[in-house]
Amino acid sequence: MLNSQQKLLCSVSHLGIFVGLPIVAPLIVLFLSNDNFVKTQAKEAIAFQLGMVILGAIIAVLTFGLLFFVSSIINMFFSIVAIVNILNDVDYSYPVTSKFIRK
Repeated sequence: MLNSQQKLLCSVSHLGIFVGLPIVAPLIVLFLSNDNFVKTQAKEAIAFQLGMVILGAIIAVLTFGLLFFVSSIINMFFSIVAIVNILNDVDYSYPVTSKFIRK
């Protein structure tokens, strides 16, 4: 069972996209926390957000911004899914990054 501090720190990691700090927020949580569960969730958020930033940049360059909006919606959707799972005591892993981060 997760305590309220773990839930808060994990949520902050996944909420970075909503405050304009998609990579910085989980990095701060990663370095400040001593809890392994929180660190794993922060790593998940960093990897996913970094991938989405890179994907967004590639899409913006290739399509002149037409599909950038779609990637932003996908990013926000999976961040909300991660927060809801953490608040329900579920060890959430993003579908794309779990193989790389969990090893």
